[in-house]
Amino acid sequence: MMEIIYTSLIYALYWMARIVPIIAIGIFATSFAVNLGLMRKFDRLIKPISSKANISAVSALSVVTCTFSTTAGYSMLVDGLNERIISEREVIATTLISSFPSILSHLFTYFIPVVIPILGLTTGAIYVCLVGLAAFLKTCFGIFLARIWLKDTKKRSAIAATNRDKAPEDDKKQALNKSVKSTCNMLKRIVPLMFITLFLVSVAMELNLFDRVSAILEPLTNILGLESGVALISATEIVNTYAGIILAGSLLAEGLITTKSVLIALFLGTVVSFSARFAKHSLPLHVSLFGPKLGSKTVVINATSTLVIDVIFIIVLLIL
Repeated sequence: MMEIIYTSLIYALYWMARIVPIIAIGIFATSFAVNLGLMRKFDRLIKPISSKANISAVSALSVVTCTFSTTAGYSMLVDGLNERIISEREVIATTLISSFPSILSHLFTYFIPVVIPILGLTTGAIYVCLVGLAAFLKTCFGIFLARIWLKDTKKRSAIAATNRDKAPEDDKKQALNKSVKSTCNMLKRIVPLMFITLFLVSVAMELNLFDRVSAILEPLTNILGLESGVALISATEIVNTYAGIILAGSLLAEGLITTKSVLIALFLGTVVSFSARFAKHSLPLHVSLFGPKLGSKTVVINATSTLVIDVIFIIVLLIL
C-alpha cells in the first residue's frame, strides 16, 4: 500500500509541475490584459465568435486561446466566472465550443508528425478527419446550448467592455500588482484541490479500478465479428494511445487488418476507456479550475458528448 501511495504522490507532483505553471500564466495573462484594457485589441477576432456563438468576449477569447493551449484557455474562464462576467452555463457551453480549436492545437504536434506517418497517408488522414469531425460536432453542440441557455450575453459583454475601457487609467505597476494578487489567490484554491484529485485518480489506476471496464472488450469484438487485431489494438490504446497507434500501423503495414478495422479499433478503444481517460486527464483540471460541482458537470457533459459521437462513428463504420 505504501508503494501505491508513493507512486501516486510522484504522479500527482509530476502532473502538477506540468499543469500549474500553464494555469498560472493563463490566469495572470488574462487578469493583466483586463487591467490594462488590452482585451480591446482582440475585438476583431473575438466579436464574430462572441456574436455567432452567443457567448461573452471573455469566453470568445478563451475559445481562441484553446487553439494554442486548452489549459490556458480554460484558465481564462476562471477569472470571468469569479468576476461574474460569465455564468456556469456559459462555462459549460464554452468548454464544448472549444473542442474543435483544441484539436487544432494538436494538429502540428501530434496528428501530422505522429499519427499520419504511422498509420499511412490514407488511413491516417481519414482518422484525423474523423477526430476533427467529432470535435467539430461537439463545438456545434456547444453553440446550440449557448444559444438556448444564454439570453443576456450582450448585456453582460457591454458591462465588461465598459469596465475594460476604464482599465488603462491604471498604471502598469498597479495592473501588475493586481494581476499577481489575483493569480496567487486563485492558485491557493486551485493547487490543493488539483493535487488531491490527481492523487486519488492515480490510486484508482494503481488498484486497476479502471482496467475492469476493459474486460468486456474481447467478447464485444467477437459479437461484432471483427478481426482479433481490433481487440488487440483497442486494448493497447486503452493503456497507451501512442502504443495503440503504433500497433495499428504495424498490423496495417503487414496487411493483417484493414483501414476500416483500424478506425473501428481506435474509436472502440476510446469508447471503452472513456471513463478512465476523462477521470485521468480532464477531471483534475476541470475540478481544480471550476470547483467540484461545476468541474464534474463539465467533464460529464463533455465525456458524454464524446462517447455518443464515437459510438455513432463506430456504428456507421460497421454498416459501411
